[in-house]
Amino acid sequence: MDLPATKNSLVRTISRLDRLSRPAIVGLTFAIFAVVAVLDYVTGYEISCTVFYLLAIAIATWFAGAGFGLLMSVLSALVTSLNDLFTGQIYTNRFAPFWNAAIVLSFYLIFVWLLRSLRLIQDTLEKRVRERTAILSSELAERKRLEKEILVISEREQRRIGSDIHDSLCQHLTGTALAEQFLAEKLSARGAPEVEDADRVTGLIEQAISMARGLAAGLSPFDIDGEGLVTALTDLAAHFSDHFKVACIFKFDEPVHVSDPAVATHLYRIAQEAVHNAIRHGKARNIGIGLGRAGGLVTLTVQDDGRGLGAGAPPTQGMGLRNMKYRASMIGGNLTLEPGVQGAIVTCSFHETGGLPI
Repeated sequence: MDLPATKNSLVRTISRLDRLSRPAIVGLTFAIFAVVAVLDYVTGYEISCTVFYLLAIAIATWFAGAGFGLLMSVLSALVTSLNDLFTGQIYTNRFAPFWNAAIVLSFYLIFVWLLRSLRLIQDTLEKRVRERTAILSSELAERKRLEKEILVISEREQRRIGSDIHDSLCQHLTGTALAEQFLAEKLSARGAPEVEDADRVTGLIEQAISMARGLAAGLSPFDIDGEGLVTALTDLAAHFSDHFKVACIFKFDEPVHVSDPAVATHLYRIAQEAVHNAIRHGKARNIGIGLGRAGGLVTLTVQDDGRGLGAGAPPTQGMGLRNMKYRASMIGGNLTLEPGVQGAIVTCSFHETGGLPI
């Protein structure tokens, strides 16, 4: 006997019966009871059909309740005794039929009690599972909401810091550079030998201004209106090329417009993290950033010629990769890190549906 197949068949049968209405269960129970009663009468008192009544009693108890199960138990015990009398069973003791009926009824009642207890245990377990599932679902939803809120706050704070750097520090450094230029002009007019030192200081201040603007652009990268993502990725490639002395190029067949600002921000941060990892961990010298759309699927790729996924490669379970994967999940996408012909390839793909998934 194939026990797994039998178990599956039994489970399917119980599931079907569980979907029936109470009147249908009552009708089915009485139909089975009638068939067994007729069979019991036809076979006579010499062949007992007592155990077959358990099928009707079981269905009545499990699907309609203990009350209906008790009723079917009484009817089954009564019909069993009457069938024995009507088919010619002779008792030498007049109390024997009542004793036999009581024994059969006791057996049925114990069966009903055990089956009802089992059903109550199952119902209790199912209720606890539903309650626990609801609690876990609520906790997961709350955790996802908090993670999203933290990410939004983080982006807002980065933009605020970038704006402060651009509006305050850059302006202050620009004023300092102008004052230094004015001082250099005064020293030049006097023919002072410190003119070259003053010019060198001016050059250092201008470098500091450039660095501060680069930091501000990284923290508060772009205005998302229109083709903002394409512009931001172009500026990102230029920024890494200028400041890290690498060949970082952004390529696209046609401009990709991402309508949701939050989605565009996630894509930008993924590209930023992937390029940073390629330079810092992979020691890459050439990096390509790609963005395209095909059949509603938006794909961002970052490919480098660094160390790849071998020794000394970017950690495959580091904070940066986890951050990129989390951002990809926030936009309903998938992020992969795979070895390339040389170096590694980071790919993020998602179906744009007009906004972040709820």
